[in-house]
Amino acid sequence: MRLKSRITIAVLGIAAASLVTQRAHTQQASTSASNLYVDQALCAQCHAEIANNFRKSGMGRSFYQLGPGNVVEDFTPGKPFYHEASDCYFAMIERGGKYYQRRWQKGFDGRETNVDEKQVGFVMGSGNHVRAYLHLTSRNTLQQLPLGWYSEKGGFWAMSPGFDRSDYPGSTRVVTYECMFCHNAYPKIPRGHEETSADPEFLQPIPEGIDCQRCHGPGRRHIETVARGGATAEQIRMAIVNPRRLSPGRELEVCMQCHLETTTAALPHAIRRLERGPFSYMPGQPLGDFRLTFDRAEGMGDRFELAYGAYRMRKSQCFLKSDGKLRCTTCHDPHNIPEGEAATVRYSAICRDCHSTAFERTVASGAHPTTANCVSCHMPKRRTDDAVHVVMTDHFIQRRQPAGDLLAEKPEVRESSSAAYRGEVVPYYPARLASTEEEASLYLALAQILEWSNLKNGLPRLQSLIEKYRPQRADYYADLAAGLSTAGELAKAIPYYEEAVRHSPGSAIILRKLGSAQMESGQLAKAEGTLRRVITLAPDDAGAWGMLGQVLWRQNRNAAARAAFGKGIDFDPELPELHNSLGTLLLSDGDGAAAEKEFREAARIQPGNPKVQANLASVLASRNQIAEARYLFEQSIRLRPDFADVRLNYARMLALGNETVEAEKQAQAAIAADAGMAGAHQLLGALLATRGDLEGAKRELQTTVRLQPDLWRAQFELGVVLGRAHDYAGAEEHLKLAAQGSDPDAKVSAQQLLKRLGQ
Repeated sequence: MRLKSRITIAVLGIAAASLVTQRAHTQQASTSASNLYVDQALCAQCHAEIANNFRKSGMGRSFYQLGPGNVVEDFTPGKPFYHEASDCYFAMIERGGKYYQRRWQKGFDGRETNVDEKQVGFVMGSGNHVRAYLHLTSRNTLQQLPLGWYSEKGGFWAMSPGFDRSDYPGSTRVVTYECMFCHNAYPKIPRGHEETSADPEFLQPIPEGIDCQRCHGPGRRHIETVARGGATAEQIRMAIVNPRRLSPGRELEVCMQCHLETTTAALPHAIRRLERGPFSYMPGQPLGDFRLTFDRAEGMGDRFELAYGAYRMRKSQCFLKSDGKLRCTTCHDPHNIPEGEAATVRYSAICRDCHSTAFERTVASGAHPTTANCVSCHMPKRRTDDAVHVVMTDHFIQRRQPAGDLLAEKPEVRESSSAAYRGEVVPYYPARLASTEEEASLYLALAQILEWSNLKNGLPRLQSLIEKYRPQRADYYADLAAGLSTAGELAKAIPYYEEAVRHSPGSAIILRKLGSAQMESGQLAKAEGTLRRVITLAPDDAGAWGMLGQVLWRQNRNAAARAAFGKGIDFDPELPELHNSLGTLLLSDGDGAAAEKEFREAARIQPGNPKVQANLASVLASRNQIAEARYLFEQSIRLRPDFADVRLNYARMLALGNETVEAEKQAQAAIAADAGMAGAHQLLGALLATRGDLEGAKRELQTTVRLQPDLWRAQFELGVVLGRAHDYAGAEEHLKLAAQGSDPDAKVSAQQLLKRLGQ
């Protein structure tokens, strides 16, 4: 999720053109690598009033620890929030001055199950619109918790964006570096984590709230200059970035670093330059030297999203015709945010600076009311499309309000692969992606494939460019390989992964991707070697241990696979896929009790995973725990109604319990989901035969053996049905096939029946 602070970054005034040219080089020089970030408290020693006002702003309250002094929510005990889509209950709990989010479900017996309780370490979001709750793990990662708080209607609880669905990802969604970039002062991260796709870990202590340096740049040189005796006022000013002394474009970019996002939907909306770290942007630098922003070919239309402030403003005629004079700072000052009537007066006065004559003329003509509240009509508040419980100001300045109820409630719409954008991804900002044709064309080709928007055209384009330019950065080769893998072209992908490794042999991230591709293509020995290189470079990489476990298991080295899965779980016990894989392996080894334990833990971590629910149901059914197994099968089907395998296993359990009517319904549903599932046709045929529908049984069993001729039990059952229908020649044909097959039970039964037919 990308929650953005909703108060736009700004500074006072607009610099004169003569100052812009004079100051630009000096301002840029103050952002060099030797100028480091300092404790934000040092800024307040000289700028106490400004710092105090800023701390009260939305940006100043963008990230903080939850405590008694900043609680605005209702923590009333005994008032759980029920999320119908996932059948989960949530409660926010205060205990000894600490705060927790608790989640549970009601099991088959009405008791609590799948309980997950985590301490709230931090809050992301000022609360002007939304507060998201974060849990700090022992691995120094941050996890977003599912339940959020929204300020609309006086404050209420609802699921955070992306969680309002039946199969939400539990309480383990990581807070990415991109999220932290726009919601906080720059944190410190472990060495080596600057690489794209690195796990987002944070060194302690994590700063709390966007600070002065996010707009003014690192402060050490400024403080040192102040402390140095004899420094002039001009030298002191030049040792820190003052955005109003920047060129209009550079000043606007200070705001756009966080408030320019073309969409939260898959595109990608931006690509961080491959040579830049996640927190390396400094005010005064060209934003395009840090990040390239992209858009759909036809733009986003009237879609309205949370981080749309600059994107929408830049569509406005007021902006387009201002020749750079209209910027965020024209209206907003982050050091002193007006509210209520004061805000109305301020913003309307700014509008009338340009539109006074037109305003007076339209008032005189009777076409406009005498009271001027420009923003309420020309920049109305609207409900956002990506965070549907948030209402905020639309910064697209329009002559007339859009039609319809802009505040009407709307459901969260999950972007499906079938409805996702599939077309050209175009540069948005800067218009020119790079100074060289090579770099610009490579980045534009990357944008086509990174989130699969334009794989068909993007893959051959990037492949051709790589062959032409042979770039030195490994990322181009690795990203092309990932795109080819997504397109199902593993054989073509692996050589590019190998080339990426040659360019960056110490990248555990790229090696892991290569190992995964080798595993999926059946190159198990190579995959094992690659993954062992990964865990040598990154011994605590839980995902790599899990992949190694899969490789070893496929080589029938079950004991070693169990150990690898166990290692992965030790390093990250909250990966449900590791518990599920280990449980499946244990079940194949005949250890049902241990398998049940792993499946239960996977279900506790991610109760919305239909495969995990089904696996646990199958184990319990095999152990004759029918009531709970039934509940879990139905939970799995609720989560994924077209899950054919689960429907079939549920039908088999029901059939064994002589619930033939319901078993028949589930078998039919399995066939509806997957008409090529031979086992479902076989079971339905057997059930139809049991209730005397020989014609229906014959049809289903004939379909079964057509789909899978070596399903010897089905050959036998078809022979029996044909015999009962007096088709003895047909019966003999299928019984002979069963008698020659490899299923010992079907073989013996067929031989005995053939002997009886012969008599």
